[in-house]
Amino acid sequence: MDLLEQLATASVPPMPAARPFKDGVRRKLHPRLLVVQIVEFACGATCLGAAHLFVALGAAAIFTLTGLWPVAKDNDDR
Repeated sequence: MDLLEQLATASVPPMPAARPFKDGVRRKLHPRLLVVQIVEFACGATCLGAAHLFVALGAAAIFTLTGLWPVAKDNDDR
């Protein structure tokens, strides 16, 4: 028998059921979004919050040493 004739009579198993699209999105996208949000918070929000904290602590230290509160730098001319 020819190989092609053998393949023509061979039984093929049924195709497995496809997973829904939503399962693939949950499995692949959600962990990546979580990691991006954690990195963004750790690098962005935490650093910005620490910078504002140190500005306030520096102003409090200047007030303690000199008795004068530092003047805020405004961009508008008053």
